[in-house]
This record gives sequence, structure tokens and C-alpha cells, in this order.
Amino acid sequence: MFTHDWLNDPHTALTCLAIAHCWRGFGWGFIILLAGLQTIPTQLYEVARIDGANAIQRFLKITLPLMVPVIFLVIILTILGTVQVIGLPMALTRGGPAQKTTVAVYRIYNELSNYHLGYASTEGIVLGVILVTLSFTLLKISRRIKQD
Repeated sequence: MFTHDWLNDPHTALTCLAIAHCWRGFGWGFIILLAGLQTIPTQLYEVARIDGANAIQRFLKITLPLMVPVIFLVIILTILGTVQVIGLPMALTRGGPAQKTTVAVYRIYNELSNYHLGYASTEGIVLGVILVTLSFTLLKISRRIKQD
């Protein structure tokens, strides 16, 4: 019988955590995308169908352009949520094996637990600056796409 300790293997532990995190977050992203799809008026599809547009053309000309803001919202929230994840690495691997699953927030937590307040503060500020920069960059991209 094949057995493999996926969480204790340095080559597969981070992949296992990534899959578990994606699976855990899949539901809310799907619901937001579904809500965005439901806001698209059905009359647009009917008019396009009458004008002779096929399914691919309706998707590319109606669905995709109207879903861009919703897609970017899901992307921004997913990235911010992923960077801030601490529960899965803490519960499943405690940063191991060989520190392969130590994520930024878990590292900050460990520094605080060991009373290395200077390191923890610096890492927290750097993480905050990265998140704010990333958020504003994605927001600018979203606005440019919305204007086009």
C-alpha cells in the first residue's frame, strides 16, 4: 500500500497547504462571481443572440467586460487573504518541515512569541507596505481596464 507523509515532506508540504487554502477559499470567491453574473441583464444576451452573436462572442463582448470589476475584487481579496494566512500553517505543520511552510504572518507571530519585538515590528511594517502597494497597483489596473 502506498503511503506518503505529505505534510512532513519538505517538497510537498507547501503544496499541500496551498491546495488546502485554495479549497477553503473557493466557496466565497465562487459566490461573489456568481453574484456578479446575476447582475448582468439578460436582455443583453437576448439582443446579442438576435443580432447573431454566438456563445463565445456573447461571453467575450458581454460577460467578460461586465465581470472585470468583480474578477478584480476576487483577485484582490484572494491575494490579501493568502498573504495573511496563519491558521493552516500553524495548525498543520507549525512552519515545518525545515521551515518550508513558514509564511510571513506566522514568522511575525513566532518573532512576537520569542519577544523579538523589533524584528516582528519591522516584518509587520514591511508586510503592510507590500500589501498596500499591491492593493493600489491592482486598483489602478482595475480602473484602467474599466475605462477601456
